[in-house]
Amino acid sequence: MLALQVNNQTLHAQIQVGAVGVDVGYGFVKAVSPVARISFPSVVAPFVEDPLSGLFHDRTGHRVRVRRANGEVEEKLVGEAALRSLAATATLSREKPAALHDLMLLTAAYLAGAGDRGPFPKQVDLAVGLPLAYFRAQKDALKKRLESLAAWVSVDGGEEKHISFGQVLVFPQGAGAVLAGEVALPGNGYLGVVDVGTYTTDYLLFEDRGDNIPHPLPEACGSLEAGVNLLHRSLAAEFQRQTGAPLAPAMYQEAVEGAMVGRPIHYAGRDIYLEDAFKKARRDIAQAIAQGVLAAWGGRAGFVALTILAGGGACLFEDELLRALPGARVANDPLFANAIGYHEMVCKVD
Repeated sequence: MLALQVNNQTLHAQIQVGAVGVDVGYGFVKAVSPVARISFPSVVAPFVEDPLSGLFHDRTGHRVRVRRANGEVEEKLVGEAALRSLAATATLSREKPAALHDLMLLTAAYLAGAGDRGPFPKQVDLAVGLPLAYFRAQKDALKKRLESLAAWVSVDGGEEKHISFGQVLVFPQGAGAVLAGEVALPGNGYLGVVDVGTYTTDYLLFEDRGDNIPHPLPEACGSLEAGVNLLHRSLAAEFQRQTGAPLAPAMYQEAVEGAMVGRPIHYAGRDIYLEDAFKKARRDIAQAIAQGVLAAWGGRAGFVALTILAGGGACLFEDELLRALPGARVANDPLFANAIGYHEMVCKVD
């Protein structure tokens, strides 16, 4: 089952929420609050007026208007709508550009019910995450920036709401399933978490010393620069080999979904089949991820009682990772595992 994409939710929560957990991933943004779960592709594009006045608008994606305290106003397309734009911008660098990151975060928070309309708008508490490879270097700067972030936001023509954040918590990505408390600890042994994202795979190892508390082992936690993007690159290379033309990034998701079910891409008057390349790449990438994780866990790997698979790539590489990692099972909701955990923790602290 592919868990890289879920239907966009455009219903604006009528109840103002006090806390929201947001996972701004390289592939998808996910947000969880008491009233909603939101997911959309991590893509932004300039807003352009529809010359057909919405005659063929399919209402996927989001039109976002942000008004800053200094009067500056920006209007962008975010998510599916941006993905279809020729001027689409995605987060490809290690450190997401602040303007891009914050726009997607404000959009997700708004759709999840954050924000206030009153003359003295209330703040919302926020929890976010960072890949382990960048956590130590970026967490303090990210926390400080988000604590000062404030704007009036409107999504899809909805009522303008002021969004700002009171308490901001930053967690290491991949710990969501453990933070959410959905996992029964082994009682006395090791618990692993492997979070397969678009550009990175985070792995964590926890020890239960009989006190029912997960104690992280820092030397066995880290990030691999491997994820769903390697599958995209493999399919793009095969597409170019067959056609002589590059595969546009906007087509990556369609190429993956088509290859999974043996559906070709129609290009230049003929059908391009990527199924065989997909199967080989999925097997090779999953094997590389599993070997990297097991090498990091070293001699403890054989004593791991349970490995939780999370992230959008967990289901994409599910079969291979279930066979390769000790006691592996997919999280109850792998796409939202981190956001759920962040939300649980910010509510507990509050």
